[in-house]
Amino acid sequence: MAQREDEDVAHKRAVQQSALSWPPRPSSPENSGMASVFTTVLCDPTNTPRYKRQLTPDSEPRDKQAKRPRLDKVALRKHERFWLADGNAVIELDGISFRVHQSWIAKHSKRIAAILPDKGKEGGRLEEIILDFRGALKAIDFEALLLFYENPGDYRDYIETPTLMSLIRAATMLGFDSDRVWLVRELEGLWPSNLGELFVNPEPRIDAPEVASLARTCNIDALLKPAFYDMARAPGFGLERLDGSEQISRADVLRLVRMREYLSDTWSQVAAHEDPTFVCQNFRDAPSSNGEGPSSISEDVGEKPALCPIPSASMDNNCLSATARRDAWVRLVHHSDIFARYRYDPLRGLAALVNIAWTDDWCKDCKEKRKADWHKMQGRIWETVGEYLREE
Repeated sequence: MAQREDEDVAHKRAVQQSALSWPPRPSSPENSGMASVFTTVLCDPTNTPRYKRQLTPDSEPRDKQAKRPRLDKVALRKHERFWLADGNAVIELDGISFRVHQSWIAKHSKRIAAILPDKGKEGGRLEEIILDFRGALKAIDFEALLLFYENPGDYRDYIETPTLMSLIRAATMLGFDSDRVWLVRELEGLWPSNLGELFVNPEPRIDAPEVASLARTCNIDALLKPAFYDMARAPGFGLERLDGSEQISRADVLRLVRMREYLSDTWSQVAAHEDPTFVCQNFRDAPSSNGEGPSSISEDVGEKPALCPIPSASMDNNCLSATARRDAWVRLVHHSDIFARYRYDPLRGLAALVNIAWTDDWCKDCKEKRKADWHKMQGRIWETVGEYLREE
């Protein structure tokens, strides 16, 4: 009896080992009429160098294998739409089972095709493969990808941003590389990294954290600057919108903190008051309150008074005193709420300064010079934002 029990235990172990092995062992003749089920576990390709795949649980340490939940203990439900009667590849995600065709997956993903068994049939037997993407793919993303391939014409003109991000995640994780290229291009068009196209959205976009997380997860560098800039100018960086599977790393949170400090300091230096080092070469004195002569306000140190009276016809070619310009600056920048509104958004703040209807307190040459300087400053700020996002 003891010998019989030992043989039963040995047989069970052999069966379990066969189910976990890859490639699958040939089935015996007596089982040739039944579907043979094999499981391969595919890890998140974005977390491994060069998208190396973990093909079986045997490559994990034993203690981690013990903690991995067994597939047969999880209550799975078949997807209402994508459980194909003639499918031979089962994908289990978030408690949902999808059954699709191996040929479809192999056609779009060379990476998955390389680990699938021979697609031929032996004696009419249907080989069913269970692909396990736990931790690498969500059911909602895979469902979006299946819907996309089922009716591609529905997505010809426009794809909503959440759907587009789901498609990119699924295409990246599954290795649908050719389709991923144009999907990423579509999202980059909605989130331009070109400074000249940045000012289309005056307010921070609420989905910036999701886009930033996607950019990190799927290695889309072009999305980092616009997404992180929108986060830096949003209250709380918008991080409360992220769920458990979409997180920003601690290193990126620190980058956001430093970036916001830089943006705030830069804006304060530019907009709190007029540049005190600026000296107009066309300086003229402000008229007195009765309009009969120069103002009684003394010249600021460093200002250059006109050497001779200025004819009224050329008044727009000369600046008023620093005191007059300072008062005008307060009216135009602070009283209009521009200074407070762009506290963490100097790029749009500088654009607002450029578009202000500057009064005759500044001469024409000074107005043009200031606008040119502010345009150059926008470029320097945008370059600095990119430097904050470089991996250390």
